Amino acid sequence: MELRTTREMRRNERLARAMTKEKKVEGAAAPAQSQLARQPADKLTLSRQALNYLEEQNRLAWERDQQREQQRQGRMNDSLSALDSGESQLDSMEKKLKVMNKCQKIAASIMRGNRVPPEDLAYLMNNDPEGYKLAMAMRRENPDPEDCESVLDEEDRAGASGGGYGEDAASIEGVFGGGEAVAGGEPA
Repeated sequence: MELRTTREMRRNERLARAMTKEKKVEGAAAPAQSQLARQPADKLTLSRQALNYLEEQNRLAWERDQQREQQRQGRMNDSLSALDSGESQLDSMEKKLKVMNKCQKIAASIMRGNRVPPEDLAYLMNNDPEGYKLAMAMRRENPDPEDCESVLDEEDRAGASGGGYGEDAASIEGVFGGGEAVAGGEPA
């Protein structure tokens, strides 16, 4: 299929007429061969106005494609940022879970009636006050309490000592040091 503008078609018609005149002059056998060579073909003639319309439609389609590409790129960027924020949420939730596990171990030791290190007790009070209250309420009398090892790692101990837990830890030590002191740090 050919696409040609009107001006180009007119010029080609003039050339074709000139060529046929030359062939007629050459001889009678030439027209028979020219009809074989000139088989019908699909042709489309477009005016300048139609050509401008097609170019405009092509430009609009290209702009739509560009907008879609920008939207797709924006959605991809949003997905990537959501993934990054999801990873940061996951990290913070992982830290909270570690804190909760440590608090649960400390509370379980308290409920069994064992002696808990003062920094562990302060850690439990600061990170899970409700768990501390529950552990104190459910504490059993243990005639032979064990001295529990601290469940805190170095990072938690450094945070506990820098957080001003020293006073609380000293007053709490009396409560869990054998039962001879109350929560205020005064002897009973």
